[in-house]
Amino acid sequence: MAVRYWESERPEEIRTERAQLAYYKAAGKLQVTTLYRDRETGEVRRGKTAVLDRKDVVAHPEALALLERFLKEAHG
Repeated sequence: MAVRYWESERPEEIRTERAQLAYYKAAGKLQVTTLYRDRETGEVRRGKTAVLDRKDVVAHPEALALLERFLKEAHG
């Protein structure tokens, strides 16, 4: 059985009000998870997760350009 990167590597993690980002440098993966507040308990819970793969982004320059533009615009 293949080793799962999320079980073998400790990510660098950042949590915002609405999202959690986890960067697995060795695996070349960035997980972006939505966060939401449970209406019944008020507890913050994890929603859906999307994974960006470094190899895929590098193979598609238009994806990298879009991410760069987003980051520049977010920075101001």
